[in-house]
Amino acid sequence: MLLVGAYERDNFGDLLFYHLTSDYMGRRNLAAGSIIAADMTRLIGTRVHAHNDLLSTKEWDVVWVVGGEVGGVDTEGALAMSLDDVEGQIFDKAGAEGRDAIAQFLSGAGSGKPAYIPILKDFPLNSGTPLILNSVGLGNMLTEGMSPGTDAAISAIRAASTVVVRDQASHDYTASIGVTSVLSPDMVHAISIRYPELAVSGEGHKPYFIFQSNGHIINQTGVEQIGEALAHVASITGWRPAFFLAGTARHHDRLDQYQGITRVLRRIAPGLVPAEITTRNPMELAAHIARSKLWIGSSLHGRIISGSYSRPRVSLENAKVATYAETWDPLFPVNVDFARLGDAALEAIESAGSPANVQASEDLAQRADAMTRGLVEEFL
Repeated sequence: MLLVGAYERDNFGDLLFYHLTSDYMGRRNLAAGSIIAADMTRLIGTRVHAHNDLLSTKEWDVVWVVGGEVGGVDTEGALAMSLDDVEGQIFDKAGAEGRDAIAQFLSGAGSGKPAYIPILKDFPLNSGTPLILNSVGLGNMLTEGMSPGTDAAISAIRAASTVVVRDQASHDYTASIGVTSVLSPDMVHAISIRYPELAVSGEGHKPYFIFQSNGHIINQTGVEQIGEALAHVASITGWRPAFFLAGTARHHDRLDQYQGITRVLRRIAPGLVPAEITTRNPMELAAHIARSKLWIGSSLHGRIISGSYSRPRVSLENAKVATYAETWDPLFPVNVDFARLGDAALEAIESAGSPANVQASEDLAQRADAMTRGLVEEFL
């Protein structure tokens, strides 16, 4: 089986998709494919190969795409995130023709082709291979407009054997292009069923809340205001913040920004010492969320994991997260600005204590688990 996704870069949500999917499949004869090759052994225990190369040279029983806003991401957009800073700057400045040539060289696909939805009809050995799209988001295709890349993605989605989408907007979009899809919670909701032990804290554990933000929000808001808001949350809860990097790839989260917020905290609240989260292992990062008292962040999978373990959750401004929360998790704050972060945190803490909301979290986990187990049983 060939698993395809954004496994070539450090973004813990995408890497969790690989880990959980391979777990459901019993870690049998699997290969990890992505837009480019990368050695991800340290994070997910395997090397990742360029999926176009794998599809050109080997016949696969099943090609399985899982997770992420895969619909509107083309090769150029994926490479802009996946290359390191030096290579990325060269790529950014290469011009349209240059970027297309680099994309062809690195991935075997033009810059406008879909990055994570293989077009199997282009590969004679796999033109009849079943394509499964599980737990995907397609909302970004609504804003991309029509282009050769969008046309190719739509064609691939129409050719898929099964399409499981994770939010109502994606469900509506598939209907608009004549595709019957199944609406199901993101498969990462099932993490508390597969790994209940992640929520077990060791002795001497001090209570903390997670803070995570992408670089754009921090740039837009400023470290001063964010530091003051986090100090306020710490004051009203009695918990210290723990800074969480959802991803270290380009255009994701930035450690230097967190360090700037820490300097603000040292000045305005000298006794408040943030916890350090240094691991990049996706399962260890999930454990930090599961053991926290509260999630505050812009990451979708941070919110989903906190929901899976029935933790209070507050989401910063993020259209993808708001769309998802509207479908499955509407009773916890979304699109929160820092001026009302304290009030939102208290609201989330109160909501998380409701037996009905605890049951809702358990139900989402059960639904996500049943969906993926059903797919595995059908296609393996």
